[in-house]
Amino acid sequence: MPKLILKIFLLIAISSIHGLAQSAASKDSIASRLQNISKLLHESSGARQVINSSNSEANQKRQQALELYRQASEKFDQGANDYAAELLHQSTRLMFEAIKMATPVSLTEDKNINNYNQRKESVMALRDAFNRISDESNETDSKQKVNNQLDQLIARADELLGKGDNTEARSEIDKAYHLLKVSIESIRAGQTLVRSLQFETKEEEYHYEIDRNDTHNMLIQLLVDGKEKSDYSKTQITEFVAEAKVLRQQADAYAGGGAYEIAIDLLEQSTRQLVRAIRSAGIYIPG
Repeated sequence: MPKLILKIFLLIAISSIHGLAQSAASKDSIASRLQNISKLLHESSGARQVINSSNSEANQKRQQALELYRQASEKFDQGANDYAAELLHQSTRLMFEAIKMATPVSLTEDKNINNYNQRKESVMALRDAFNRISDESNETDSKQKVNNQLDQLIARADELLGKGDNTEARSEIDKAYHLLKVSIESIRAGQTLVRSLQFETKEEEYHYEIDRNDTHNMLIQLLVDGKEKSDYSKTQITEFVAEAKVLRQQADAYAGGGAYEIAIDLLEQSTRQLVRAIRSAGIYIPG
């Protein structure tokens, strides 16, 4: 009988030691997983990809993964290792889903996003220049009106990018870019003294006016053509654009014969017609 009791005690002791060893191993394993998953959520290239992504759903999944990780950490501290392990599994699964969603479907899409960001940086730089020139020229009203339009265009562009519509987003940010370019040129065009000092020859000034005219034409294509208009404004816009085209053709003809001064005057008239067309569509530009 004493031998039987001793044997039972030995079995219990061995079982307890084995159980403690398993518990310790499980605890160490989960502690290691907590460290690794923390890196996945915060420091990994995948985490940076999600954080920098405009995909709101991917970012939402990461937030859910972070919350599950927080709960797992709490359960681990409470000694609920099995529960902590399950929460860590769920957290990891959600994070990998987030990374997958934030990964561009192709190199082309990734390039489009980079191009969009570069164009937006250009818009911001031009906006600073426009505001500075407006202040120097006391164009307070123009500054406010143009900036209001820019806010709408940029917000729309960012919204489209967030939805994954990179092509349309680029189109919207291009509108902001050309609106700024035209607005800056329009303010400068009114500074006749400054303009006269900028050009060494009439031919050089002619090419400057060609660029202004082209930019206004581009703005009409980007902003006006896609904008809803009444029948009356459509008629006005068509007439202004047609007149601008005739004046541009005449300017080109005079420039071809070396009569740059006449060509410049005709180009300025052409650009003024384009400004009238743009304003008829309800879009404000200075000048």
